[in-house]
Amino acid sequence: MSKLSNIEPKEVFGFFEQLCEIPHGSGNLQQISDFLVSFAKERNLEVTQDKELNVIIKAPGSKGYEDKEPVILQGHMDMVAVKNDDCDIDMKKDGLRVTTDGEYVWAEGTSLGGDDGIAVAYCLALLDSKDIPHPPLEVVITTNEETGMYGASAIDLSSLKSKKMINIDNEKEGQFITSCAGGARIHSVLSLRQEETEGVKCKIFVGGLLGGHSGEMIKCGRGNANHILIRTLLDAQRATSPDGSGKGSSLRIISVGGGVADNAIPSTAVGEIVVPKEDIDTVKRSVERTLSEVKGELEVKDDNVEISFDQTESGKFTAFTSEDSLKVCNMISIMPDGVQAMSATVTGLVETSLNLGILKTDGGKVFADQSVRSSVESSKKVLINKLLTIGGLFGAEMSISGEYPGWKYRQSSELRDHMVEVYKRLYGKEPEVMAIHAGLECGILSEKIEGLDCISIGPDMKDIHSAKEKLSVKSTANVWEYLKAVLA
Repeated sequence: MSKLSNIEPKEVFGFFEQLCEIPHGSGNLQQISDFLVSFAKERNLEVTQDKELNVIIKAPGSKGYEDKEPVILQGHMDMVAVKNDDCDIDMKKDGLRVTTDGEYVWAEGTSLGGDDGIAVAYCLALLDSKDIPHPPLEVVITTNEETGMYGASAIDLSSLKSKKMINIDNEKEGQFITSCAGGARIHSVLSLRQEETEGVKCKIFVGGLLGGHSGEMIKCGRGNANHILIRTLLDAQRATSPDGSGKGSSLRIISVGGGVADNAIPSTAVGEIVVPKEDIDTVKRSVERTLSEVKGELEVKDDNVEISFDQTESGKFTAFTSEDSLKVCNMISIMPDGVQAMSATVTGLVETSLNLGILKTDGGKVFADQSVRSSVESSKKVLINKLLTIGGLFGAEMSISGEYPGWKYRQSSELRDHMVEVYKRLYGKEPEVMAIHAGLECGILSEKIEGLDCISIGPDMKDIHSAKEKLSVKSTANVWEYLKAVLA
């Protein structure tokens, strides 16, 4: 039986649940893209699918609205696919275990993908309806937004007629986003020397952290598991070196890894090391000291942090040399992370930030992926150049991908005026019109359609990009009613 069959709006949650049955993490979108195409064809709607798997569906206006100006509805089909360590779901093959208590919807053990599956569900419900008044609709569903907005960058919008777009990729009801930060992905690849070394193989695990979206939650100061892991290892290297500098440390790194997406704050990270038997107690005490320090620093912001140290087996292992084990920790530790500047013009808005979202080891190489964001283009460039410089000093191969522009505020907006008027009429109060630090596709799409007037809205969600993600049932219904009123 459907878990969401008894909650309203049934037409929206019905499609949302269908989407959740299809694996659709970024980069794994063929099945969900094909589903959208089949949906449109079954209803005799005009549909296109490009090589990036973006889907555009067009529907005529409802009776009496045929000659109205068309409206673009836009969202993305991919989700940040993360799960708890004890969850047995294969997110590349399995659907989500969606459940509800009537107040919220969530997925057991994994992220939910309300960002941005709810946008797709709203669009499908509108396209499927027979009695909802609406102008001609141009529904644009993009791909791989979460990993660099690659779908939006590649999509051809020349067939669209509308100059007004409602983006449904916000996570707060009553909040109208009118501008956002630009960003980029920075990739570091550090090649390191390996050697066979003898000792005790140990595992350092960092966990208990909240994680979350690196745009929305970066201002909260939550712990970054990757940086905490590197700090823990660097402290242990210094503790086991002759002069306390880390040079000549007896500790050797086998691997480091944590995080699943550069735009999600990593909540867990794991390091494997080799330590001589006589230095085990020293490393253990160092880990305990680091944990005590981190707990004190995150006491209010992320108070469940844990760092564990476990011995696994003794023998000979392939690990990085002592010098290169220190090199990787030094490089990552001096790379900035988190909030770098707050806006001088918008109170409480982060201006510039970055997040080390992915850290992994493959053979003799360590890979680090970071998400950089800024509402000031020059500040974004300065931060990118800082990362490129640091990586270059350590001999890392550095590259940039997924760079996207910010979305500038329009002083004059017919769409904004109309949506504010409808909101005031329905709720008797003003909506919150604001800028955000997170990236949206509106900036890219505005460059493709001259004079595009767009607003971003959405229902309440909590802890997106994490296994704690929840979607509000009441807010989903409220935004559905509001969206229908705007289109009418």
